Parts: sequence; structure tokens; C-alpha cells
Amino acid sequence: MGLLRIMDVKAGDLRINWDSKSKDEVDAAREQYNQMKKKGYLAYSVKKDGTPGKQISEFDPDAELIIMSPKLVGG
Repeated sequence: MGLLRIMDVKAGDLRINWDSKSKDEVDAAREQYNQMKKKGYLAYSVKKDGTPGKQISEFDPDAELIIMSPKLVGG
């Protein structure tokens, strides 16, 4: 099972689960991932055991946890 968490200050924390064996679930999670990337969100693949994650540029259906957040803006 994979989990896609999208951090959004307006909508809160959206969670999408998928089973890597289910094409429909993977496709739905990938579509949401791609929509957020188009909006400029960054994605990180993280292990659920707490080991350091890494930034990713493509959806990974075998990932345990993908966290997406908007880019930080400073000024």
C-alpha cells in the first residue's frame, strides 16, 4: 500500500491511498500527483520507518509514502 499526502494551507492535508497491484488506484494516485506537480508542488518519497527521504520528479507506484508540498516562498 502506498500513501500520497498533499499538504495544502487552504484545503488541509489530503491523503490518497493506493494498492500497487490495482491499476485503477495507481492511475488515480498518479493523476493527482501529476496535477499537483503542474501547480508547482514538490514531491518527496519517504520511508514509513523514518529514514531520510528524497525529492522525486516522477510518481513511483512502489513508494511507501509520497509527501507533496507547495514551494516555499520567501521575501
